[in-house]
Amino acid sequence: MVSSMNGAKIAFSVLVLLLASGIGQASHPLFVPLSEHTTAKCISPNGVPLYRTSTFSSGDEQVVSWLLFWRDSSPHSVEWRWYYPEGRTYSRTFSVVAPIDGFAGLWAAPVWSCLKIQGTDVARLPGLWKVDVIVDYRKVLTEYFTVDASGCRTVCPADCSC
Repeated sequence: MVSSMNGAKIAFSVLVLLLASGIGQASHPLFVPLSEHTTAKCISPNGVPLYRTSTFSSGDEQVVSWLLFWRDSSPHSVEWRWYYPEGRTYSRTFSVVAPIDGFAGLWAAPVWSCLKIQGTDVARLPGLWKVDVIVDYRKVLTEYFTVDASGCRTVCPADCSC
């Protein structure tokens, strides 16, 4: 009975120390809140994803992996790793979520990466593809999308970007 009491006191003391030191809290330096994510066919001029879907055609121009982060006082690196259907890495792209610029700054930070389809290996290899999103060297998201061989194409507005 006495040894179990001592064990409980030790466990409680360790828990208090961990909480007091900030370990395990949302303020951890590797914590970046991902607010929203999607795959889409293009991005509007103001950074909004258009034609959200997880199914693309070999005739489509691109796949866009779009993310919305809530910014904090530090910059954060973002990496997208695009994978062939059999699992090999096809491509990697990079971006940075900029720190918030004062109280009047925009808290939301949209970032995106595009994978070209039409005229590339992506169009020639239909199947289930995936993209991993890594923020500050930590994987935070995996999204799966299908590329089919139909050749149909969604025509995006001319002012869409990637």
